[in-house]
Formats: sequence, structure tokens, C-alpha cells
Amino acid sequence: MSYQAVVFRACGIETPLWAFPNTSDGRYNAAGSLPTQYLSEHPMTPWAELLRNLDLRTADKARAMRLEIWGVRVLLAGSPEQIGFDTAGAFGLAADDLVSDDHGPCQAAAAELHANGIHSFTAPSAALPGTANLVVLEPAVVIDYHAEPLDPEDWPTALLAQNGRCPENIWNHVHFRSAPAEHAALAAWRAGDEFTFTQPEVTGATLAA
Repeated sequence: MSYQAVVFRACGIETPLWAFPNTSDGRYNAAGSLPTQYLSEHPMTPWAELLRNLDLRTADKARAMRLEIWGVRVLLAGSPEQIGFDTAGAFGLAADDLVSDDHGPCQAAAAELHANGIHSFTAPSAALPGTANLVVLEPAVVIDYHAEPLDPEDWPTALLAQNGRCPENIWNHVHFRSAPAEHAALAAWRAGDEFTFTQPEVTGATLAA
């Protein structure tokens, strides 16, 4: 079964995709190990991921950040595995590992998935509870958004915002590293509840902030 989705990524260089092994560690890759694509299913998640990674916890710091946002039309031969709090055990992970500050268990699980021929999966965002990321453990290159891919690594991509600013109040929804409170979606899962991300309201005041 083929899989198609439009996903999002924040990236300040001329390509948001990795054709070669990533040069820095990520949740599901060690530096220099595999080309690993990190893409968000919700368009606000890339901002939350950046705020968490850069530890920008205040409105002033978040508003000062400027970056490019990309839309990527992902075309995969098969549907990604779905790794969630309730299915983590099937992949050798604890539910906590999916949003922990320690990336070691997730890196090991991704390496094992790749070795077993599984190259794509979705998993909860550690930064923005209630949203998910698509992770693809394969090289990819940018082609025009309306172009038809000639090879599996050709991904139609377009720049959505240049020198863009973080949406107002998104920082209030971010689960930062070393946070005193548990990740909201994980806490809801433990309680047997469903957690839904509620987007910050857009008003004239927030647009003018």
C-alpha cells in the first residue's frame, strides 16, 4: 500500500532534507549514522520542536526567532509504522522513552527498525503534546512541488515561509527539556484519557503582537 502526506519542517538552509547522514544527533539517529528525515504532521509542531531544541522559553525569545518553513509531499511505497505510547513495547521501548530527554533508547530502536527493513514510522512529538512526527530513515532530495518523482528519494517540496516568525503563544504549549510536569499527552495516556492539542487562538491582537 502506498502512503502520501503533506508534512512540515523548519529549516534555515536551502534544503530541509538529508541526502547524507545527519551531522548531529536526533531522537532517532546518532550523528553520522543514517540519513534521517524529521517531518511534522501538524504545521505548528516544527516551531515547538525548535523552541524545545533551542530552549527558547519566553515570548521575547520566541518572537525574535526567524526561520524558513517548508511543506513536503511525502510519497512512500508503504504505510509507516505507528509508534505510540500504547504500542511502544512492541518496538522495545517504554512509553516514556518516546518523549524522554534521553534519546538513546529511541536511537537504538530506530537502528533496529532500519536493520529489519522498516524505514518509516510516526511517533509522538516530545515538543508539542498531542501532535506527531513522521520519521523516515532514508535519504531524500528536494524537487519542485508539482514535479512527478522519478526515484523514491525525490520528494516534492516548497518553501512556505521565508524569515517566518513563530506563531503567538505556541511557546505556552511546548514541553521543554527538564520540565517539572510530565508530558501532557503521556500523562493523559497513563490516566486512560485522550489528549488533543488545541491550537492557540488567532486574533487581531496576536497578529499584531
